[in-house]
Amino acid sequence: MAESIGQQLRKAREARHLSLEQVSRTTHIRVRYLQALEIGDLAVMPSLVQARGFLRAYAGFLGLDADQLLHSVESTPAGGMPATQPEAEEIPLEAQTSDKILKEIGLGLQRQRELLGLSLEDVERHTHLRQHYLLALEGGNLNGLPSPVQGRGMLDNYASFLGLDPEPLLLRFADALQARLAARQAVQSDVPTRPAKAPSEAPPPGKIRRRFSGDLLISALLVFALAGFALWGAIRIFSMRSETAVSPTAPSIADILLATATPTITSTLPAATATLPAPSGIQATAVITDVAALQATLLAGGGQEIVAVYVTVRQRAWMQVTVDGDLVFQGRVLPGSAYAYEGEEQVEVLTGNGAGLQIFYNQQDLGLMGDAGQIVQLIFTREGIVQPTPTATLALTPTPRPTVTPAPTRTLPPGFFPVPTVP
Repeated sequence: MAESIGQQLRKAREARHLSLEQVSRTTHIRVRYLQALEIGDLAVMPSLVQARGFLRAYAGFLGLDADQLLHSVESTPAGGMPATQPEAEEIPLEAQTSDKILKEIGLGLQRQRELLGLSLEDVERHTHLRQHYLLALEGGNLNGLPSPVQGRGMLDNYASFLGLDPEPLLLRFADALQARLAARQAVQSDVPTRPAKAPSEAPPPGKIRRRFSGDLLISALLVFALAGFALWGAIRIFSMRSETAVSPTAPSIADILLATATPTITSTLPAATATLPAPSGIQATAVITDVAALQATLLAGGGQEIVAVYVTVRQRAWMQVTVDGDLVFQGRVLPGSAYAYEGEEQVEVLTGNGAGLQIFYNQQDLGLMGDAGQIVQLIFTREGIVQPTPTATLALTPTPRPTVTPAPTRTLPPGFFPVPTVP
């Protein structure tokens, strides 16, 4: 009786005195997939396409003829490995696996929250995550999150708040994303095959080689075109960022937070010994600081119905957030925290450390607000981002105090009083 494919693989591995763990470290194939290949059980495989790839890599590592083994798989409808199956039947398994992983993560978060006796309102108040995002995490609803990147940050923040180790949860979250991506790739690769031509219409071998060379040439041209387009897009993005970069002299935080007051000078004159009329025309003057209207620099926006801003703290910083004219947060923030805000008209973010805050505006990663120690103020609207440009502030010059002229001493001329005569 001929040996099965799994028996051939196992025999070749044992002949080299290798364990499944050693093969897994070299080929980067999980041990359970290697065991499935040796026993001919493809039920644990992610998909049939990946099973063929694993078989090719395993056979090549053991020095076996991978093409012959793959041909045996396709020509054997029964046995260790099933014949070709429609990959459309494997796709729901991937989606189901992804949903199952997400639901397991959400169930663990919900159990820990209920074990601590916390409500969703309590979690929202301490983590600044909206309740519908918390429900999406606990329900395993990836579509209810703004984006996979933001969902990963929210999961990290939520798990840390509940006292859980976020690393295993983040790894499971990455497995769910990988499973969903594999399902999409399987759908894209499911292209209907062309009907085979009759034997009489088969082209000669030389023509087949010429067509094969032409296909390679077209594929190479497409690859170079895509690479050139990506390079051109990257250059355009960097040039647009350099053109729109604004480097004004940032105002001091005291000028932004405190209103500019009009100084008044009160002159106090010392009392004179003689009753004299008060000197006229003396007034206390002061140079009044006149701050012109801030010039706004409008960045490209999208005309969104709401303004959604997600702030991730990278360094210690001071932050102030105003939503539709209402002050919703003011104080110091710590690294690892995340804050989500939504407004009807605008969301204004002010910080004293531009490198401490990373901004996500309407599901777009804008990166850090600025440099370390830089005071940055950004206003996010439905049309775009407004960055106020401060103008120069005039310095106050003190007005000299008026001096009091001393009262003159009245002197009588000689002979004013009559000299008495002695009789």
